[in-house]
Amino acid sequence: MKHESPAMSPAQVNEIEAEHARWIEQVYEPALERTPERRAFEVDIGERIEPLYSPATLVKAGFDFSKDVGFPGEYPFTRGDSATMFRTEPFVISAYSGYGEATDCNRRFKKLIELGAEQILVALDLPTQCGYDSDDLMSTGEVGKVGVSIDTLADMELLFEGIPFNSVKRVGTLGNSIGPIVLAMYAIVGEKQGLAPADYVVNLQNDPLKEYLARGTQIIPAAPAAKIAVDPVEWCATHAPNWSPITVCYNHLNAGGAGSTWGAALALGNAIHYLDLLVARGIPIDSVAPLFHMFPDERHDFFVSVANLRALRKVWARLLSERYGATDLRSLALKTTVYGHGQETLQEPLNNIVRIGFGTLAYVLGGASYVYIASHDEAVGTPTEETVKVATRTQQIIAHEHGFTDTIDPLGGSYFVETLTKKTADDMWQHIERIDAIGGALRVIDSGFGRDVMNRGAQKRQQRLDRGDRPWVTVNIHPQVPNVPNTAFRLDPTTTERQHSRTAKIRRERDNAHVQHALDTIDRACVSGENMMGPVMEAVRAYATVGEIAERWRRHFGSFEPATSF
Repeated sequence: MKHESPAMSPAQVNEIEAEHARWIEQVYEPALERTPERRAFEVDIGERIEPLYSPATLVKAGFDFSKDVGFPGEYPFTRGDSATMFRTEPFVISAYSGYGEATDCNRRFKKLIELGAEQILVALDLPTQCGYDSDDLMSTGEVGKVGVSIDTLADMELLFEGIPFNSVKRVGTLGNSIGPIVLAMYAIVGEKQGLAPADYVVNLQNDPLKEYLARGTQIIPAAPAAKIAVDPVEWCATHAPNWSPITVCYNHLNAGGAGSTWGAALALGNAIHYLDLLVARGIPIDSVAPLFHMFPDERHDFFVSVANLRALRKVWARLLSERYGATDLRSLALKTTVYGHGQETLQEPLNNIVRIGFGTLAYVLGGASYVYIASHDEAVGTPTEETVKVATRTQQIIAHEHGFTDTIDPLGGSYFVETLTKKTADDMWQHIERIDAIGGALRVIDSGFGRDVMNRGAQKRQQRLDRGDRPWVTVNIHPQVPNVPNTAFRLDPTTTERQHSRTAKIRRERDNAHVQHALDTIDRACVSGENMMGPVMEAVRAYATVGEIAERWRRHFGSFEPATSF
């Protein structure tokens, strides 16, 4: 059945458009002239915000209900990835946490679960993310600082001691360049807990391609890194089809300057590369596409956050249907993980509670599947237990109070939100075509194009902040000097020593002949191109360290050298 939207005759539309124009000319603009101060009304993605939206706005934008909106759980999935959405199952309340070494962090995880966290995402420290052991010279001063230090399987066993994986809805980590290693750790710890893969869900970000543009935790050049990243996806398609082994992310791309729409396109370009690699192996698209999730991001504009999520689902469904011929609804209905925040400041950190609450609400109204949020003191340092509790309660209040989740897609049909959603989706698609024309995700990285997009966007964003076009309370409105009490979380000074001692003990007591054999198997996989999961699983089971495994990758593939201009 064809749906026309808005449901009006051309004469009615013309009448509304004429009235809209009259209001602008005779009412709004004269009032605007009497306003002493003005600013440019433009969202962070560059779209000009009109003073008023009407049905005529949608008609001019070429809006069509069935093509652009539809119904929840049906193509194009703009209104949600399932038919019932939060009416039957609220978004998953998640916690992203990690610091110090495993025994310290284990206590925090247990507290988070006690508070009601339904998913634990492990924050790894930078040495672990970059494939260095805690006692490597490269790790000096960074052990346990921005996440927990994980050197071997023994650390992961301690990290989840007394926390059965099936006691929460999902467990996982955002480590991107070591995906096979951490997936192997979760699989083996699950075995040791007496669980089969079907009994629990592991969620990995495992998206190395965005690291080359946005964060810098890459280990090897982009092409072999992408190949290694999709090996866990292929493994899960056979052994753990209920897991989520890859979450393609544009959180950091947006934060780095790309903006949420270009960030989405760059991330979708990365997803295309991963999918192409899998399809080239002869794997049916409907066997791997349901294993993909995405991590969207828009931290500056409430309504853009809503529109961006809705547009992303629509573009994903079109991409999977038209380019790959996917037909399974699980392939077309994209699941999303989001991180609730909102331009947190070091000035007056308590204000961040409001910012984070509104940012999280926008994601929920946009239909996010999994939500974890910042704590208000993250601008200061690692969150304290009390601020983590506030963050968890914020999610629970949004999930269960005030009726936010009582109806599906409550902002659907808004003239403003639908106009913004359509414009965002159209822009995403045009950017994807530009990425295709350049040569795809690897060329975006190697040519410097992606970095150029981010640099230009970051410069424009900063200029708008400096001019005051982007209002920011306590920064360019009612500016304040940061005056943070010295109460921020502080890492136990014995952390590094304790971590070094545990790793040294593991190296002494493990079967080093078995470790050497397993590492040699990884060498052979690097040369042959076979799936890396089997060799890595054997090495992890033998208590090889993260650094020892990553070093074999470095030995065969080399290190990444970035392009600096486009």
